[in-house]
Amino acid sequence: MRRGDGGYPEIVFSQAGCTFCGACAEACGEGCFHAERDDRVPWSYVASVGEDCLEHRGISCRACESWCEERAIRFRPALGGRTDIRIETTSCTGCGACVAPCPQNAISITEPQLEEAVA
Repeated sequence: MRRGDGGYPEIVFSQAGCTFCGACAEACGEGCFHAERDDRVPWSYVASVGEDCLEHRGISCRACESWCEERAIRFRPALGGRTDIRIETTSCTGCGACVAPCPQNAISITEPQLEEAVA
């Protein structure tokens, strides 16, 4: 985390993902976080793969898949030598571990799209 616009906290995944350890909740003097820990997913954000992904260009990479402990990123062969990338939103925790290793900066952590959430 870092201080973002207006002094508000901002989560940055450019160097590493979140382990959901709760240290930010403990360090925050404002009570912005819920310090109680349980097995529920801490937020609804999930990984999203953009068009800059090398796999969309027929170049094998899959670095994001290697860093995803939840195995929420799946690659499926498609016509024309391409690979379709699917994020299993029910498995993705939005931890951001897949963001930093992406050589194209093609992965972001966003709110799931309505059609993805239904699937």
